[in-house]
Amino acid sequence: MKNSVPVSKMARGGVVGKAMFKIGVSHSKGIVKRAFMSKEKKEASQNQTHAEIAKVIIDSLGQLKGVSVKIAQQVALGLPFLPKEYLDEISKSFNSIPPINKALIRKIIKQELGAYPQEVFEYFESEAFGAASLGQVHIAQHKGKKLAVKVQYPGIAHSIESDLSVLKFALTRFAKGRNVDHIMEEIEARLKEEVDYEIEAENTDYFVENLKHDYIVVPTIHRELSTKTVLSSSFLEGRSFEAFIKSNPTQKERNHYAQLIFDVFFMEFYYMQMIHADPNPGNFIFMDEGKLGLIDFGCVKKLDDAFLESFSKLHASLMDEVSDEEITQQYAALGMVDYDDEKKMVAFYQEVIKPLDRIYIEIFKEDSYDFKQNNDFSERGFNTIMEVQKKQIDAVHKMNPDYIFVDRTLLGYYAMFEKLEATIDTRFAKGLVRL
Repeated sequence: MKNSVPVSKMARGGVVGKAMFKIGVSHSKGIVKRAFMSKEKKEASQNQTHAEIAKVIIDSLGQLKGVSVKIAQQVALGLPFLPKEYLDEISKSFNSIPPINKALIRKIIKQELGAYPQEVFEYFESEAFGAASLGQVHIAQHKGKKLAVKVQYPGIAHSIESDLSVLKFALTRFAKGRNVDHIMEEIEARLKEEVDYEIEAENTDYFVENLKHDYIVVPTIHRELSTKTVLSSSFLEGRSFEAFIKSNPTQKERNHYAQLIFDVFFMEFYYMQMIHADPNPGNFIFMDEGKLGLIDFGCVKKLDDAFLESFSKLHASLMDEVSDEEITQQYAALGMVDYDDEKKMVAFYQEVIKPLDRIYIEIFKEDSYDFKQNNDFSERGFNTIMEVQKKQIDAVHKMNPDYIFVDRTLLGYYAMFEKLEATIDTRFAKGLVRL
């Protein structure tokens, strides 16, 4: 695959148009084929159609690169009505972006920082140290300090709307024609923030100033070496999530890091009203002395007082096992259940939302939760979502985007805890929910 990114509207539009045509053909062909099939064959055919559409999406996103893969990741993490075939394909794209060539990196640094890398830095590694979905990271040195320099793919910021159109076109079919505008608008808003490294710098500074924890380390931004598309920060020495797992850590170490991630999420939630909303294991650096580095603050979610109040009230009610009628009214206030005859409202809650509630609240039923013993938590959650989706096709347009981002972040962490085979203590988090 070439390193160049199609930047012009015409170039990207061509990729988008071809993808939409192929998706439409696969979708229509599947409908015709299933018209006279048995129930079992229809389901198998539907799965095949999903797989075909997913492949088209991933292929087109691979051509568009950058923001498109980030969109795919956000969709995979945030939209529970997607079929397994899509999620399987999307997972293959997470680390498949080719690097920007060295000459282009030099050009970008010269354009953004006023001089070539070797003139700006005492040392600049031309080979990328790590890949990010919107760019790549290079190791550098400035005034004797080791830095991580993130360089954005060219043209990314201008491509969001055209790239989102591929996903929206496909998702309306996965969602069985239901309205997904509000979900896509939330993803677009987060992406527009994420492609602006000046916003990421501000977010990082906010976390440095406000996330006070003896074991959490947040990198320092070097403003004089940063722009909207180049971000220079202190380099955090440590191991990746995968490297930490492979080091065969003790149970105590596993529990320690899982507890840090879990507690810090709720500290961000309640003390800062801003959460690090990208639950990618690559955003955590496992450092010496039990410390944990937290990086990449492009995707954050700000939470207002009204949301915090409703979230706390709802989750406290779920922990206290109040009546379904009362829970239904709380969801109605959030716009996730339509106001109607009470019996119909409760029936909708019990069929669509309650099975998911049972999964989410399971973590908080006791003062600790063992992910080694319950290593099927994510699978059960996914299967529950799929069963709900099969039974109720009218739920997608009611999904509250704030809850999507909070819940998908927690679910991402829980998947990490399963791999860590960790046990977490839930008392600190429950105490904050009940304040």
